[in-house]
Amino acid sequence: MRTTITITALAAAAAQAQDLNQTIVGCVEVECPAAADNVNDNCAIADTGSFPSIGLTRVPTDNSALSGLSWVKGFNITDANSQRTFHNSFYLGTPPDLNLSNSTGGCAVFLHGASGSLSFGQNETSATAEGTCADAMGSLCVDALVSRARTLVEGYANEDDRPSISDTCARLQRDLEDGRDDACASISNGDWSNFVGAALTGEGAPQPISQQQNSSSTCWPVIPKQDGLTLISEYHTTGSDLVEDAERAQWAITPVLTVFYSAGNGSLVTDVDASLSCVKTMGPARASLDTINDGSDDHDSGATTLSASKSWAPTAFAATLAIFLISYVA
Repeated sequence: MRTTITITALAAAAAQAQDLNQTIVGCVEVECPAAADNVNDNCAIADTGSFPSIGLTRVPTDNSALSGLSWVKGFNITDANSQRTFHNSFYLGTPPDLNLSNSTGGCAVFLHGASGSLSFGQNETSATAEGTCADAMGSLCVDALVSRARTLVEGYANEDDRPSISDTCARLQRDLEDGRDDACASISNGDWSNFVGAALTGEGAPQPISQQQNSSSTCWPVIPKQDGLTLISEYHTTGSDLVEDAERAQWAITPVLTVFYSAGNGSLVTDVDASLSCVKTMGPARASLDTINDGSDDHDSGATTLSASKSWAPTAFAATLAIFLISYVA
């Protein structure tokens, strides 16, 4: 099936008018509804997953044709057969008039293996810490990865037997994982692995959540709310029942390399556009704040509206962990 994700100056202006108030935002800003316990959040995105923890960040680009793209990360935990599983789901947010046809190749590479070495180096809690990939990985590492991705994709495109978009994305993932950059040595920590590649466009690429599918959503964790969401990738790990393991998994930083290139006539890009986004879920839970109304006046987001706030204690994580273990929707 053909993916159609066009962007006009009007749509770009609208996206800029609703820009994020910091690099990464969470349930407070995207207005997740409260879970049944009224302490945690529960953001159900159609039939793709239910998440008490969400993170949203923009895809950095200098190309106006790609302005307004976002990455959304959802996280939850399940317990089954004495085993705890940490679920991570990644969605691409797209402006309503952005039309990525098959003439524009698109790839994402998720650098999961690097997550364990990353932090934003702030004095805040892991839940509220946020920043850019330059903060978490160092600007030299970011520049090296982006430059190598650009060079690799340009090389694939110049081959006599030009690979398909899906093959390009798979090769990019393998080549990035197989060749560690010296500039990233400080964060590789001996685990430059578990990279996952995904095609964003082309035959067989994931499709945006339809209006019919969205009827079962309890929230739409993207800004602006008219943007579309496409589930691109899921990543699951197992861990112990220690609170420390759950916290480490919940607030982990995931670097996402996003690449667009010309795959035919009518492409939105001429030169390879490559960038690195770092996304994590964010605290506090919106439901943990002082007061939220019943949502009767909130017709746009389908979520409750924030009316006041207070400081959020990280120790609430341990107190509510049992409730935090919700059923994962496959």
